[in-house]
Amino acid sequence: MRWCSFGVGLAVASGFAAAQPLATGPAVRVDGHKVVRVEVRSVSDLRLMDAVGADQWSHSIRPGVPADFMASPEALAALDEAGVRYGVVVEDVQALIDAENERLRGGGKRAWFDDFRTLAEIDAYMGTLAAQRPDIASVFEVGQSIEGRMVRGLRIANDSFGDPACKPTILFNACQHSREWISPMVAMFTADRLVAAHGSDPDLTALIDRAEILIVPVVNPDGYQYTWTTYRLWRKNRRNNGNGTFGVDLNRNWGVGWGLNNGSSGSGSSETYRGTAPFSEPETDVVRALAESRPRLAAHVDLHSYGQLLLAPWGYTIDLPPGHETFQMLGAEMQQIIKSVHGRTYVHGPTYTALYPISGGATDWFWGDREAHSFLFELRGSGFILPPEEIIPNGEEIFPALVHLARWARLGARPRADFNDDASVNTLDVLAFLNAFVAQDDAADMNGDGDVNTLDALEFLNEWAGGC
Repeated sequence: MRWCSFGVGLAVASGFAAAQPLATGPAVRVDGHKVVRVEVRSVSDLRLMDAVGADQWSHSIRPGVPADFMASPEALAALDEAGVRYGVVVEDVQALIDAENERLRGGGKRAWFDDFRTLAEIDAYMGTLAAQRPDIASVFEVGQSIEGRMVRGLRIANDSFGDPACKPTILFNACQHSREWISPMVAMFTADRLVAAHGSDPDLTALIDRAEILIVPVVNPDGYQYTWTTYRLWRKNRRNNGNGTFGVDLNRNWGVGWGLNNGSSGSGSSETYRGTAPFSEPETDVVRALAESRPRLAAHVDLHSYGQLLLAPWGYTIDLPPGHETFQMLGAEMQQIIKSVHGRTYVHGPTYTALYPISGGATDWFWGDREAHSFLFELRGSGFILPPEEIIPNGEEIFPALVHLARWARLGARPRADFNDDASVNTLDVLAFLNAFVAQDDAADMNGDGDVNTLDALEFLNEWAGGC
């Protein structure tokens, strides 16, 4: 490959239904398209790539760092004319798609995580998990997409333990961008592991008993369906923009920072088109409503691919958010957890500086509006068309990081009056507090002044009287 720069300024369940074979595979072809790697040195460089119609693949665009774009023969000719030097990373994108289609059409019985799954199969497997463990798992409807498909999720919680009103909520979602097939598979891997662990793994059992975990594997069902039937590399939703263009980038349609700082586009033909207003798209609006219905929402992760990144707010501004030090701490901890599994190194940091500006992104809204600690994960991979052998390693390294975030967030968001941490507020908490108070235990320092005294007792009683 030529070096490139701008020349100008698990326990896996087996025996489930096989993947539904495709009749013909996606109809839109990209013959002659290549993935090229260039060095983006400025915003103007990025605009040049957009102007020639290059489709941004890499999620690691920073000055001096090579980035990947899919380019048509016409775009390649335009780059050559503009004096852009590039290296070819993927010689024939259509060949990858054809090979993927042929494999998927082959069908046959496989373990569920041995290959990528259709929207119908994902929905069905959520139903399977709920049927296996109705005591802790249930399928719920988030709301309808613009084409009328239902966005569904899996709720994992033990309502027979404690008081559900006392339990913090952790939300994991995936597939805002429909071509990123690995993201719903990692979401489902997480759901599968959690459901299987309850009752056998003490730590995960304690988490599920004391928190509500919501997993929405496909936020963009219309786009995802479209990638299976029509165009494998479609990114946005399927909004008819009314001017001959289709689709809104759902991860530019959230309400905090919407439309600011070059982090999105106002053009319907752009892959980062933000829509006509914040939450103009039903897919983002129904997930917002879900988040707003949970007063104890504590943490959120938005799964994407690719680039091996753990991204925190802000995306719309270079300014650091309140709680930046906490995000840095959590990012570093999750980075080490992921690396300990398969040796993969993920970069962590604020979205604006660790990646590029994203205005109207989900993580900014979850932190800025809901005060839920929120990260965008860019999973491992070398493109959007991954070999199925990447599914389980991706899941294995991401799962413990998600669990770590969930545990940390749950502890911080549980009611302060739940002194004995049994997910309820009752007389047992009074007894537990009094024991700690008499023992002058630091846990009884409710007001954090470094001393255990009657002021702490008064503060605890006020908290206890308020319940959950």
